[in-house]
Amino acid sequence: MSIMKRKAVGATLLLAACGYLSPAWADMLSCDDGIKTAFRPDADTTVVAVRLVKKGEELKAPDAPQPVTAAADLCLVKLLVGPGATAEKDKNARSWSEGIGIEVWLPTHANWNERIRNYGGGGWVGGGHRYADKIGSKVPAIVNANIGYASGTTDAGQPWYQDGSFAFLSDGKVNVESLRDFSVRAMVEQAVKTKALVNLYYGKAPKYAYYDGHSQGGRQGLKLVQEYPELYDGYMIAQPALSIAKFGTAGLYPQIVMKTELGFTSADKPKATAFAAKVAAANKRAVVACDKAGLGFLLDPFACDYNPARDADMLCAGEAGEGVTGNNADAAACMNLKEANALNRIWYGATSDGSFDAAQSAGARSGKSLGKNQLWWTFTKSTAIGNLITSASSYGVALALQDVAYAPDASTSSGEPITNASTNVRNKWLELDYAGLADAVNKGVALQPTLFSDLITDKADLAKLRDLARKVIVHTGLVDDAIPPAGNINYHERVMAAMGGDAEVQKFMRMYLVPGSAHSSQGRAYTVGGKNDSVPLPNLPGNANQTPTREQDQFFTALVDWVEKGTAPGEILLTSRDNSLSYPVCVYPLRTTWNGNGDAKQASSYSCR
Repeated sequence: MSIMKRKAVGATLLLAACGYLSPAWADMLSCDDGIKTAFRPDADTTVVAVRLVKKGEELKAPDAPQPVTAAADLCLVKLLVGPGATAEKDKNARSWSEGIGIEVWLPTHANWNERIRNYGGGGWVGGGHRYADKIGSKVPAIVNANIGYASGTTDAGQPWYQDGSFAFLSDGKVNVESLRDFSVRAMVEQAVKTKALVNLYYGKAPKYAYYDGHSQGGRQGLKLVQEYPELYDGYMIAQPALSIAKFGTAGLYPQIVMKTELGFTSADKPKATAFAAKVAAANKRAVVACDKAGLGFLLDPFACDYNPARDADMLCAGEAGEGVTGNNADAAACMNLKEANALNRIWYGATSDGSFDAAQSAGARSGKSLGKNQLWWTFTKSTAIGNLITSASSYGVALALQDVAYAPDASTSSGEPITNASTNVRNKWLELDYAGLADAVNKGVALQPTLFSDLITDKADLAKLRDLARKVIVHTGLVDDAIPPAGNINYHERVMAAMGGDAEVQKFMRMYLVPGSAHSSQGRAYTVGGKNDSVPLPNLPGNANQTPTREQDQFFTALVDWVEKGTAPGEILLTSRDNSLSYPVCVYPLRTTWNGNGDAKQASSYSCR
């Protein structure tokens, strides 16, 4: 971390040793504009708005398909913490920002449980945090307040919801200041300012403070775990976007494979859509081949060695494969050999030369070691990757090469196009080959300490966290369709190597791998057959779970018991929404394993091995 960045963050952390973060023991405040006068933790912080939310009021969060109902009266306080992106002079540019927007949801004094449960962001974050008439927080943050926690969120330093345009200044250069805020400073400010406001509003300090985040929010939490673990007592981390400089940039690989091996990309929508349908069919065949328990999804997709080039039922009728001849007469679902091996390349993950190893071991596929020429891991077999086929993910390439022209436009990607005044050129990624993409990955990693404030978030030395006796629970889905789970397993393996092995790491951090779970903070399941209700998933606060009990907030309850009672979490029983299937999820390196001879729908037929 640069000296300048450490000074900026250090100035905020200095508040932790001063009056605003000590127990105030002052008279409790009312939820009104008096907070604007009373709350002045530093010259850079402004109270934008104070809003009393009444019980029963419907609140529209940016990620909500339906309103969140206030279960009790709440006080919403909106903050802006400067100085923002001072290098950007054009106030109309999406890279211009006055600072970091923060929302803090405060239960009434009677309903507060004397704890903080701050929530992380997702994707490119952004949102309405800094605007008096908007709500920036995602659903779980409001639900956390519903059940008694003071809950703070942040826009990570930019107001444009899920728009990566802020990452480039209007002259086309990388926006170093805003990426610093995005990478680390926003989360420090979120923690410090939430605690300061809680102290002032309630007249006393919280008994415990927790961080709860998913995806980008999971990465945000692990950044604090690695750099500033003192800010919270416990960290709940779900499907974290670790190693984003690697998996984010390598996410373009399917397009490079399609261009090189099949002669088209997402720019040719009909051909890309047709290939995506064939990939979906191959995923179904992989489940048929590897689902020994007959669940309709894979307990351990890393163990699946399915190869479409060796599957006569996947190959088109008459197509010569590897030791088989195809018999599939459905032209919309079958593959020729080139298509089958293109998928094998995609399933193997990005390499510097387009090579792949269809016989890679299950251990290597699961993140323990990279294969020959492999740059990073990819998504597991049976994971829905159609969006990577029909849409180009080249935002990471544009940042790594410091050239916005490499970003996609609306014709090649389903994501929000980057807006930038320096050039109208887009889709320069179409010029890349295997070696060119590998060069972008390597450059992006090399620039992490300077331009990107180590957004990669992969520091394995957690000695400070250990010595402070803080606790961390991580869970990740095995069919995560946004962040390859093997990358997160690899990080845990690196932590174990750096911190004395599994037994030592389990004293402060435990990880769970959740079969059948795709990428969603709301607990959305993915199965090849689409029967989402049949997959055991953790109960999480969200749209359908707005006032969860302890039993309906499973992983977080385990964290609280670990922090507050010293009860270390073990296996956790999950049950599908339709109550048809139950089994335990296990503390890594143990895995959920069907015993092979019992009723595969009953938890008694499973063990952690």
